[in-house]
Amino acid sequence: MFQPHFDHPSAGRGPRAAPHRTRAAFSALVALTALGATGCSGADTGPREESGASGITFESCSRTVELDRAPKRVAITTDAIADTLFALDVGDRIVAKTRGESAPAPELKERLAKLPSLGTRNPSVEALIAAKPDLLITDQVEKVSGKLGSPSIAELEKLGIATYVVGGGCAADLSADTSGLDALDTDLGQLGTIFGVEARAKALRDELRGSLDDVRRRTAQQPRSEVAEISQVAGQLYVTTGGLANDVLERAGGQNVFADLPGQFAPVSAEQIVARNPRAIIVDNFTATTKGRNDAVAFLNRTFPTVDAVKEGRVLVIDAAKTGARGSTRPVAGVTEIASFLHPSTSRSQ
Repeated sequence: MFQPHFDHPSAGRGPRAAPHRTRAAFSALVALTALGATGCSGADTGPREESGASGITFESCSRTVELDRAPKRVAITTDAIADTLFALDVGDRIVAKTRGESAPAPELKERLAKLPSLGTRNPSVEALIAAKPDLLITDQVEKVSGKLGSPSIAELEKLGIATYVVGGGCAADLSADTSGLDALDTDLGQLGTIFGVEARAKALRDELRGSLDDVRRRTAQQPRSEVAEISQVAGQLYVTTGGLANDVLERAGGQNVFADLPGQFAPVSAEQIVARNPRAIIVDNFTATTKGRNDAVAFLNRTFPTVDAVKEGRVLVIDAAKTGARGSTRPVAGVTEIASFLHPSTSRSQ
């Protein structure tokens, strides 16, 4: 029914990388030619770029990274990161990607499908060399840990490729990552600095903060709605317990009935969901397709016919990126969509 969600926790990923300082110089291996503009402009947009000033410093997973200039060729490890880069008008700098865990935004699907692939999940060194990026943006530090065939940050530096980890995805053990939507606010500040589009990043931050504040005001007087968020991996049911997806639920006015379980996601049985009898159920649709939605609804009807949420039709099948995609703007839209689902009387359309 559901596509695999590779963000689900696995224990014992090893210690967090020790802080250190690095200089990511652009070597002859890296091509600095920007892509031709074919939509949102990737041309020089900020005062620093227009003046030709050099020297950019940013933070990533307790590391200070220095660049000689704003990146012109960018690789990403999940489609959802493209949402933010296009919103900052630097999406045309994306030159390659991995398939990642979330479907691309509908308006970007065709465009992103044309990009060279770096692999199914973790980028390969060979594919990165062929793509010639000067910056790799990833949603999980594990993907640049040197494990499971992935390159390490140190290897990337030797190739002249700097690394930025979005969304607070710096925990070596993914189950320990408790970062929420505040990490996106931090990312926008960092990406504004990296690409020299500080004014555009500030405007986007203000817009997203405004959307979240609007939901908070509209749901402030509403009772918290008991909800469970469900996904499935290879036949195993999981529920959201913490981290970004739980933050989205809470900001939308939900009370997560599985928030007492540890980590970001927890494996559960169908019987556990029946026993907690949530008043509403949210299902992550990793394909973001109508077929995915229909399959999810059919599964719920077969599996949970006695649960109040299913009996009363209180079910929302949602694009998975809107609940848990690090570095994407879509979780903010997810807060709005879930709030309207849980508290329809507060919807703007009312």
